[in-house]
Formats: sequence, structure tokens, C-alpha cells
Amino acid sequence: MVEHEIDDKKSAVPFTARLIAYYRAQESRHEDPLIIDFFAELLAGDMTSYISEHKRASGTSDYAVVRTHHIDNHVLAPWCDTHKQSQIVLLGAGLDARAYRINRLSENDHTVFEVDFDIVNSYKANILKDEKPYCRLVRVSTNLSEPGWATELLKAGYRQDIPTLWLLEGLVYYLEQNAAKSLLKTAAKICTGGSQIFTDVCVPGLTLAEYGPFMRHFKWGLNKEDVSLFFAHSGWNVSCAYADDHDLGRDVGQRGLIFVSGKRDLSKLGATVVFATDTEPLGIPESELQSYSKEFLMSIIPEIDGIIHSYRRNPEEGMNLYLDFIERKRSTLQSLIKSIGSVLSIGHISPRLLRDPAMVELKSPKEEEAHIVGYFKALLFLGYCGTKEIAGEQFSSTDIYSEGLKASSFDSIHSLVTLIQDEIAKS
Repeated sequence: MVEHEIDDKKSAVPFTARLIAYYRAQESRHEDPLIIDFFAELLAGDMTSYISEHKRASGTSDYAVVRTHHIDNHVLAPWCDTHKQSQIVLLGAGLDARAYRINRLSENDHTVFEVDFDIVNSYKANILKDEKPYCRLVRVSTNLSEPGWATELLKAGYRQDIPTLWLLEGLVYYLEQNAAKSLLKTAAKICTGGSQIFTDVCVPGLTLAEYGPFMRHFKWGLNKEDVSLFFAHSGWNVSCAYADDHDLGRDVGQRGLIFVSGKRDLSKLGATVVFATDTEPLGIPESELQSYSKEFLMSIIPEIDGIIHSYRRNPEEGMNLYLDFIERKRSTLQSLIKSIGSVLSIGHISPRLLRDPAMVELKSPKEEEAHIVGYFKALLFLGYCGTKEIAGEQFSSTDIYSEGLKASSFDSIHSLVTLIQDEIAKS
């Protein structure tokens, strides 16, 4: 079988999935293996012809093996040990056999979802039909580059109220960047707080490689210093490290690949700038900033009053109006933030301005009111500082800041609005 036939998703199992399984099988034969996968050889099938024609490919297994070892021991094992009930979702599962070889999955209550093309799932199901997984296993057949994948996952029994460990092993850089971002955002939206993620990304230079069974298919990459912000924009608070830092003495590519792990815990993103649009916001000319800020401030005051009134009458309707308000003001707010000051300066005005308010989890009416009031205060503060030409570092010495500290409910925010209007009228 030639390579292009193996890669045809409509007719056969993708070649890269079989090659990764082959690497696991070869590692399992080592005298001191990092991983042992008794199912890998069956899943890989006969790779003799390919390996004999591509001898270099047989020597590039270290990265895949180290990555698998890292996930097994430093991601999946602690997850299983600390969660009595959970879901583990393998996006782009390929020929992964963790459900059959990780005995920790038999402890507590875990469900593994393997998400991939139907040809992959059917092939694997047939090969392993006589084997018993350690936990409940559900295979979901879909195309991850298309938006409907989450619907298929939900139909298969995925629950949004149970913590989820998302494993995207060797996946995101094979998708177009926008498709990868969409996939990450969707995963964040459909899972509950405390859910976690592991994936790996490549550096931009590897996307230029035109050789090897893997790198010639890499579509995009990130520099290490850009990883946290990219994932924050996609709904994840992550940390990252070069694969070399976990290489266990193996050759993993000299700082070309990065392990990424973190949580969907958006309330703890701190000062990370996650409130951003997909396009770079336009700056406001300095000569127009004062009038622009005043116009912004005067336009949001009646909207704030309307949203509060609506929320008191019908919380669900009020929350929908609030979320629509956020979306409509997103571009304008980003332009103001960019023009008024640095991240540090904006943080002095209100750290809330550095987060996306639409991505915060709220569990009670009291939390909703506190969140809405807090964000409205942040917008009022920003508009006031721009109108009065007050630097963020000096804002805490103003009467508006002092009054704002007292405003913690819908009733008290009206006093703040009145004070701001009086201050602006004096200008």
C-alpha cells in the first residue's frame, strides 16, 4: 500500500495514525521502555514495506513516545487519581489504546470518548473487538475541522456538568489555525469549570519543513512566549514547556515542539489580556480621545440603566441583553483600551478590563449581579478616565474611584453614575 492510499480518509486509516502506533509497538519491545502498549502492533498493521523504504522514519519515534509517556504519567494518572467521576475526551484519537492499557481508568468512574473519523473508529473497533476496556468507552465519528463535532459528542452522551480532561495529542498543528482556535473555544464552552487540557504545538519554523511523514503536514506554529495568550483567547489558562524539558534523555527535536497544559478556570486568569477581538483594534488619534471617551461614556449610561431594569424584571432576559451589550461594545472598548494606556495602566483603572466578561462562570443570581455591577463600573471608570485625561496610575486618588469602591449592587451603581455625570458636566 503506497502512502497516498493510506492517507486517504475516505478509504483507509490515515498513515500518520498507523505510524504513531508502530512507534509505540517498537518502544514496547525495548529492554527499558518508557511505555508499554500491547495493542499497538495489531493497530499499526504491517508497516514492513514502508519502514524498509523510509529507514529515516524508524528513527524519529522519540518525540511521540516521550509525549505519550508524559501524558500517561504526568497528565492522565493524576487526573484519574483526583477525580471520582470524570470524562476523558481524546480529540483526534487515532489508534490510541489508553482505554485498554491504563488500569487507573478502572478506579472511580471515568468515561473515555475517542473522537475521530469513522474510518479510524471502525478500524480500531474491529481490531479490538475481543478486548475489554478499563472503563466506559464511547467512539464518536466526526470531522474535527468542522463545527458540528461538538454536537456529535453531545449526542454520544457527553455531559457538560462533569469535569473533562481534553487530550489533543498531536492534533492542533495539523488543522488550519482558525479551525484549531474554534475547536479550542468550543471545547472550553461545552465543559464545566475545573476541566483540563493537554495538547502540543510546534514552533513556526517547523511549518516550513517539507520532509518527513509528519512535519510536511504541519500548518501553523507558535513561539513559546505566544502560547499562553493564544490559548487564553481560546478559553484556556495554560502553561507550557519545551518537550526537551521532559525528554528523559531522548531526542525530541531541539526546542521545536511544546507541551501545553492547563485549566478551563477563567475566573483565575489574573491580569492576562483575554478580552480581544480576532483583528487588531484601531487606535484612536490622541486629539480625538477625550471626545471619543465622552461619547462612549454617555452612550453606555442609558444602556446600563436599561439592562439593570430588564434584569430585575427577568434575570434571563437581562443577562441576554448584557451579553449582547458586551459583544456590541467589544471593538469600541478594545480601541479605547489600546489608546488610553498600557496593560499596567489599564489594570490600575480596573483589572476586569483585561478579561473577557462573557467567559466568566456564574452560578447564582448573587454572583451574576456582582459580576454585572463590577463590569459596568469598569466601563464607567474607563470612559471617565479617557474623558478627564486621567492616567490609570492616578485614578485611585479621585472621588470617582472612592465612590466606585462602595458600589456593589444595582442600587448603589446609580449613585456612581450620578457622580460621574456631575463631574463630566463641570468639564
